[in-house]
Parts: sequence; C-alpha cells; structure tokens
Amino acid sequence: MKVGIKRFFKKDFLKKVYDEAMSEDIVSNAAQVAFYFVFALFPLLLFLLTLFGLILGSAENMRQELFAYLAQIIPASAVTLIEQTLNEVVQGSSGGKLTFGFLLALWSASAGIDSLRIVLNDTYDLEEKRAWWKYKLTCVLLTLGLTILISVIIGIVFYGSHLLTTTLAAAGLETTAPYVANALSFLLILAALLFAFACIYAFVPDHSKFTFRWITPGAVAAVVLWLAFSFGFRIYLAYFDSYAKTYGSLGAIIILLLWLYLTALVILIGGVINSVADKIAAGKGHEAGKPDSQQSAMSDDDGETADQADEKETDKK
Repeated sequence: MKVGIKRFFKKDFLKKVYDEAMSEDIVSNAAQVAFYFVFALFPLLLFLLTLFGLILGSAENMRQELFAYLAQIIPASAVTLIEQTLNEVVQGSSGGKLTFGFLLALWSASAGIDSLRIVLNDTYDLEEKRAWWKYKLTCVLLTLGLTILISVIIGIVFYGSHLLTTTLAAAGLETTAPYVANALSFLLILAALLFAFACIYAFVPDHSKFTFRWITPGAVAAVVLWLAFSFGFRIYLAYFDSYAKTYGSLGAIIILLLWLYLTALVILIGGVINSVADKIAAGKGHEAGKPDSQQSAMSDDDGETADQADEKETDKK
C-alpha cells in the first residue's frame, strides 16, 4: 500500500510517529536490542573474518581492511577494543577451530536479529505465529545475508573506485576525475544500506502477507539517521571525548555500547515510521500512537491494520 510522499512531511504524520514511538517505548526497547547486539557483534565479526579466510585463503588483509572500514563509522576507541579482542581470539584458535566454529559464530550472531524480531513484531502490532525453527532459521539466514552484504560494502569502499574506473574505461567512458568514481561508490553503498534495512523490515517481523519494498520511508529515515548519528558521534568524541578520562579503560566499552544503542534506536525508529505509514495507508491513521489495547478495541469497529487488510483480501481471493 502506498501513501503520497508529501504526507510524510506533514506535522500530523510526525506527531503520529512520535506518539507511536512513545507508546511502544522504543527508547527502552532499543536498550534491550543493544544488549543482545553486544553478544552478537563479536561472533558476527569472527564469522565474517572466517568467511574471508575460507574464500580468500587468508583473512589477514581483509581483516585490516575491515578494521579500517569500521574506523570510518565506529568511534576509534571502540574499534581498538574490537580489534584487540578479535586478534586475541584469532591468535588463540587454530585454523581448524575457526573453520568448524564459524557456524556456531553465525548462530550466536543471529541473537541480535532475533531480539529485533520481538521488538519489531510489537512495533508493527503483529503476533508471532511462525514455528520456532522457522523464525530462528529466518534470523540465521538473514544474519548470513547481512554478513555477505557487509563484505560487499567493504569491497566497494576499498576497491569500488578502481573497479568503476576500469569498467567505465572498458565501456569507452574513461574518466580521470576521482570524484566521479567516488560518487558512484557512495551511491552503491547507500543502495546496499537501504537494501539491508529493507530486508530487516520485510523478513524479521511476522507479516501476514509478505511484500518486499526496497525503498520505504522507514528505511530511508533509518539510513539517514544512522549515518548522521554515527558521524555526529565520531565528531563529538573527537572534540569532547571525556569517557576515557572519566572511566579509564572502561571508556571504550561504554562508547561501543552507546553506538550499538544508537544503531538499535534508528532501526526501531524506522520500524515505527513504516508502521504508522501502513496504518495511514489502511485508513487507520487515527490509531497511530494509541496503546495496543485501545488499538485493538478501535479495530473491531473502524477497520484493520495494513497486515490484517492484506490477509482479509487474500482470504477473499
């Protein structure tokens, strides 16, 4: 279901998003998701490095490039903490252990997606009806897909400009201006980020009728907010970093937790925006921001949510 793009910039829509966010208590839920992200982060990165090793034969170069990429979006002290931890794990494990243990790392990393499933179902006013093995398999496969997507993004960051320059030259469009290739690489990265958020909003909640939309208002807002928060947080730490002075060696851990919290928060904000947009599309914009109990009572008389409307339409067919 589609809603005019102009409606998303109206004051009443933003108020509905705010009311819905407060109703769903996404500030507290983001802390819950960030807690599970902590447990998922290191297994995810370990799985990513192991995947590099299996595909390329050696993960050393890609490991350094991964840390260099993380340094562009994660505060420096948090990157140092991640790098030291992963180096200790890799050095303390044999190749065989890493090779056969990457499935366990993948399973552990899927805990972050599973925590998102619970919160996004609540945000979309959905009830989880999938069997345990089905939604767990979805979380694992989505984690694997996001890991591959991260690999693609890293490849674009470090090799995209050279690849695009070579491709343009082969097509007879040779250019010596580096900003052209850099701009195209940036657009590819934005497309990959939009695709990642679209996958989260499409596959993680238990929608009654599956529809995949690459571009959604929630995905666009989440990408913009995530980039703004990440770079804004880096700038703040570059000039006003007091965590190390106040907390000592714990400062890096606190910074990492705060960055994960901001990441979880923007994902949930995107989910709320999509939820409100779906309710407006279903003719139920007046329910946005209402407590779940009131929404259920009103839905009996006034209509249904977007997912319920889709389900009823399917039954008629």
